[in-house]
Amino acid sequence: MAQTEMKLRQPPTTAEAPARDSLVRLLLALCLLLLAAVAVRLWLVPAPHADDDADHLRTVASKLKAAGVLDEASALYATYLSSASQPAETRAKIAYSLGNSYLDQGRYKSALRWFYEAETLGSGELADEVGQRIVHCLEGLGRTQAAQAALSNQVQLGDDEDNQDQVRRGDGDPVVARIGEREIRRSEVEHSLDSMPAQAAQQFKAQPEKLLRQFVADELIWRKAQKLEYDQDPEVVAQLTALHKQLAVAKLAEREVVDRITVDPADLANFFAANLDRYRTTAEEGRPAAEPKLEEVRSRVERDYRAQKAQTAFQQMVESELAADEVELLPEAMKRDHQPGDR
Repeated sequence: MAQTEMKLRQPPTTAEAPARDSLVRLLLALCLLLLAAVAVRLWLVPAPHADDDADHLRTVASKLKAAGVLDEASALYATYLSSASQPAETRAKIAYSLGNSYLDQGRYKSALRWFYEAETLGSGELADEVGQRIVHCLEGLGRTQAAQAALSNQVQLGDDEDNQDQVRRGDGDPVVARIGEREIRRSEVEHSLDSMPAQAAQQFKAQPEKLLRQFVADELIWRKAQKLEYDQDPEVVAQLTALHKQLAVAKLAEREVVDRITVDPADLANFFAANLDRYRTTAEEGRPAAEPKLEEVRSRVERDYRAQKAQTAFQQMVESELAADEVELLPEAMKRDHQPGDR
């Protein structure tokens, strides 16, 4: 059988093949141009700055906090504080503010978390307030010992210069009680009698054990009030300010007015003569009132004379202060129907 020689031949070409190849190359070129354009645009447009993102978080968190949505605000603030480039003291103020918001709602655990955050960041000028809030939260959570430990770190109750209740100690002034590291001396307890009404002071003086117990109880209750910040309640502060002013003015009147009054014998005699009726004894029926003599009622006369001089001198001091150039009285504004701008 004759073998047939087979030869490989190139397949026939058509006119469509070159056209298809040209179209593919064109599409590839267009894709490359599109990718290049996208790359250039991405290169020209700056990426968002990290600080911008942080500021955005803070803005949203602030709005949530103002709306009272504290948990969501807290989560955003936590992210912000971990990424923001603000100084630590600025971040501490944010933590302190958020802690106060939780504290206002009575949520001590959440508040405590943020106050600790502020303390850790370094609260600067807010250090005292942060410390007080930490004590407040711990006391509110019933962690009395922890609250006391935190308070002890802030205030050295035994310091001779800072403790206003400190009294002079001597060898004959023993310790009569201890509250933690705070030593209470006998003289300090006895000194508390001075601020009591006379009758109560007399009763406690006869029962020293009862006085000691009352003193310690008062100290403990005072500490609890401090921990819960009732000593900073606006009403308490206002009353304390008013009382402080009254005591200071009373001391000024005593030192600058009363203590400087002198009694001139001639003036005293004239005062007695002018006010003779004040010192007459009550007349019996059918008999004229007895005519008093100055020596018989000198103590009463001198007391009244000093009181009148003190009142006059104090009034003169008041008028002198009112006459100062910077003082302007606007009595019309005291009227209920007064409108701003009225003269």
